[in-house]
Amino acid sequence: MSLLRGLEKREDNMDLITGLAVVIGIMGGIATWAAITIGSPYLLIWAVFVGWGSFYHCSGKEAGFRNSAVANLWGAICAAAALIALTSIGVTAIMAGICVGISIVLLILAAKLPLLSAIPSAVYGYATTAALFLLGAAAYGEGASGIIKVATAVVISLIIGNVLGYVSEKVTGAVVKT
Repeated sequence: MSLLRGLEKREDNMDLITGLAVVIGIMGGIATWAAITIGSPYLLIWAVFVGWGSFYHCSGKEAGFRNSAVANLWGAICAAAALIALTSIGVTAIMAGICVGISIVLLILAAKLPLLSAIPSAVYGYATTAALFLLGAAAYGEGASGIIKVATAVVISLIIGNVLGYVSEKVTGAVVKT
């Protein structure tokens, strides 16, 4: 009988927001420690958190993981293509605007395909790739191969963030018993 009482909804159970805060706070702290300890240029904690948020933005669960991760990848590919085109033809303000404009049109038009329909998550992938290129491309090398390494670092980090989002959702579900 006491076992059954323990399975009933209890008033002292944690609410969802508190559960998410505690679980993501602990996991985020561990992820930050791990990223600093590992010190890999392919594990960017800020991009991990972008991927994590993207997972929740896509409503979580398996479908959210798939939609978020695929859209993050698509955004990174679009940004890398724009950056490769731009650096190949010559970087000027007008050419930057043209390359970004064309790549964003393609990024958004691809949302007509259900697998690429999470436009905000695609933008997260695009923006994180562009940000890393603008702020730290020298660490990854010159030319197209350097841009591909930048995009690879971003995609790895975004996918790790999506995985952590999925795990945090499962752990929170176990902690917050309804």
